[in-house]
Amino acid sequence: MSPDPVAFYVHHHGSGHATRTRVLAAALPSEVPVHVFTSAPERFKGWERGTVHTLPPDVAPDRDPARDLLEDQVLHYAPVEVPDVSRRMALIANWIAEHRPAWFIVDLSVEVALFVRLCGVRVALVRLHGHRDDLAHRGAFGLADRLLAPFPAELEDAHTPAWVRGKTTYLGAFSRYDHRTEDRLSCRQLLGLPPDARIATVINGRGGGARVPSEWAKIAAAVPDWLFLLVGEVDPDSATGPGNLRAAGRQSDTFPWLRAADVVVGSGGTNTMFEIGAARVPYLSLPEPRPFDEQHCKMEALQRHGLTRIVPPGLPPAAWREWLEAAREQEVKGWDDLFASPPLSAILKELLVRPR
Repeated sequence: MSPDPVAFYVHHHGSGHATRTRVLAAALPSEVPVHVFTSAPERFKGWERGTVHTLPPDVAPDRDPARDLLEDQVLHYAPVEVPDVSRRMALIANWIAEHRPAWFIVDLSVEVALFVRLCGVRVALVRLHGHRDDLAHRGAFGLADRLLAPFPAELEDAHTPAWVRGKTTYLGAFSRYDHRTEDRLSCRQLLGLPPDARIATVINGRGGGARVPSEWAKIAAAVPDWLFLLVGEVDPDSATGPGNLRAAGRQSDTFPWLRAADVVVGSGGTNTMFEIGAARVPYLSLPEPRPFDEQHCKMEALQRHGLTRIVPPGLPPAAWREWLEAAREQEVKGWDDLFASPPLSAILKELLVRPR
């Protein structure tokens, strides 16, 4: 008899939810059927671990979703007169009625978590950093059968209440690069970079408000003894500037760009943080504005462990030299302890495949 399936709901904003789902799905036993529900199916192009179900969008093309955001309510977002909302919920409910999943992992939506739980399915709700003490989060946290924190307990927010911690399974530090072993020199050779240069790799993820190339052009001009590599959602043609500024654009494999660097500058996203950690390179963080102050809280926790420094907003271009030089001396061995948690496969097998 084949095991019951495990389903994932994957939010469409940013690539981090999809990246995390790929890693979690890969850690499940191979015999467990995996189904993904998302309105961003392009994030799973070529993915073979499970079945992807395309959800209609929960927004209307001629309507600003911000007008439908709720405050101090049991839901964050519940628009009326958007026909696709009922269609997407019907698709989820009909699939649940037919397939009866063992668990539904929700990454990340209070509304979907509550809806799935009302359909009589165990819900594991992904819980990120930040001040999530509003009515909607408290309700979802209370109703979920389990909360999943995609980080180790050592990086928990100091303000998280005990009852939330008690319902949380900490998945530890993990990334898609945990198996990589290339050293700095080989990565520089692969990318055609000078072996002895001071290199700062700037990672700009999808779904974020990264600095525009013109700002990095000013920084590169003010710090000519460093080579700046712009990787990610940056238009290579727009990054005009001094010769020590290069725009690599989007890369399907960013590990060589991380490992080749003396210092990586990145946002405070969870996947960004742990991919930098997997490369064991010094990290300067630029937390981006997020609801509930998620990225700043996360970087404060990491900064307490000495594994990043939060760059103050509006740092003058010339001041970057001092910050970069200091970051070169940043101790990276602390990542070893954070990545030393039990294997992700063991945690998920215990929690999800044989629910208690």
